[in-house]
Amino acid sequence: MFINRCNELSFLEKRWKGGRAELIILYGRRRVGKTYLIRRFMKGKKGVYLFVSKLGQPLLDEFSNSIMEQLGLSFRPSIRTFRDLFLLLEKLTSDERLLVAIDEFQRMAEAEPSSLMELQRCWDEFLSKSRIMLVLMGSAVGVIERLGLSQASPIFGRRTGQIKLKPFDFSCSKEFFRRYKPEDKVRAYSVFGGVPAYLSMVDDSKSLMENISSLILDNKGPLYEEPYFLLSQETREPIRYMSILEAMSQGATKLGEIASKAGMSSSDLPRYLKVLEADLDLVERRYPLTERRRGRTRYHLKDNFIRFWFKFVRPHLTLLEMGEKGRVLEVVRMQIDEHASLTFEEVAMEHFSREVVRLGASRVGRWWSRDVELDGIAIDEVRGRAYFMEAKWTNKPLKRSVLNDLIRKASEFRWRIGSREEFYFIYSRSGFEFEEDNGIRLVDLNDLMKELGCPPPPKS
Repeated sequence: MFINRCNELSFLEKRWKGGRAELIILYGRRRVGKTYLIRRFMKGKKGVYLFVSKLGQPLLDEFSNSIMEQLGLSFRPSIRTFRDLFLLLEKLTSDERLLVAIDEFQRMAEAEPSSLMELQRCWDEFLSKSRIMLVLMGSAVGVIERLGLSQASPIFGRRTGQIKLKPFDFSCSKEFFRRYKPEDKVRAYSVFGGVPAYLSMVDDSKSLMENISSLILDNKGPLYEEPYFLLSQETREPIRYMSILEAMSQGATKLGEIASKAGMSSSDLPRYLKVLEADLDLVERRYPLTERRRGRTRYHLKDNFIRFWFKFVRPHLTLLEMGEKGRVLEVVRMQIDEHASLTFEEVAMEHFSREVVRLGASRVGRWWSRDVELDGIAIDEVRGRAYFMEAKWTNKPLKRSVLNDLIRKASEFRWRIGSREEFYFIYSRSGFEFEEDNGIRLVDLNDLMKELGCPPPPKS
């Protein structure tokens, strides 16, 4: 099943049809669908997919074998240097356009530091005049940005485009749970998040609990140790990063809180958070809207699956290793709605952002002070409008007191207080006991399902 990625495919197809030499950086966190996207794009084209593994076999020998097999050559090309490689690729474009994708190219730069310098020389000398479309792919987000996009990179100024592939938001993730009721779609998103590789494992002919049991809680399941595998592949101190993510999954958002729960000093923590944020794209830094300054920073987990795993798997590893997954599944069953309540705020924020931008808002985010927190907020600086959002994942219809409380909290936000127009969005899992009015938008779960549509898949 191919979900979304319409814009990315359209971009690649346009560049392919242009006929000119292209050097494109395609990057994103592990298992976000880079390989799936490029293989879809390669269909019907003359192309070569080269994967840089961590195995001991000489890299250029691997490339030589791959080129021979994938292009059906009658001989094994002799590739002794990276210049030989790029000369061969240029020669293969003499008759027709050639697509070359090099996956995990940051490993190539690490194993052979001269490879990027050679690529720069060959690009300037002859590749830029050829009919090649070269796509460099990688999963260590921060490393890729330094190697391919920064001014210090040897290939800076040579790239002709870049795509940062992101996890799906709810609007597209829910397409993997088409048979589920709306409530279970939100719960499933709170468990598996937006990473396509995780979502594609879900069998929506089975219940959510059956999927959690077989995919995550079973000690032989494909996602049972996923966070540890991820951190082991991408970092040198996986246990330290595990401690930080565990602290954040327990609700720690401030630097001091995270350091205390993770058992490390506040002075050491920032460099680890930087890796989790910039390189692995697992953590995001948030500021209150209009107040982007030190001391107001909060850190949050971006990935729902990571948050679920550290809440329900990590604390119960002993039970799970003993084969007692039924007991852990009962804990999940009892606490899943508490866990999903935060995800419902994200889903509501996704809809709220779309709506207020359509209405003219120029800035969207969150806001908090010492005693007040708003789930969502937006401002229209031209029209002097402020939009406020509240989301409630309760199994009973909301009373008007929820609106009154939101109005009270909104009064603490001092931007143009007294002269602004105010609008309120309230999201409810179970409906409302009051009706919409001027400046008040009420959105229930069924409305969300209808209005958060995923773009249709691209035509083959």
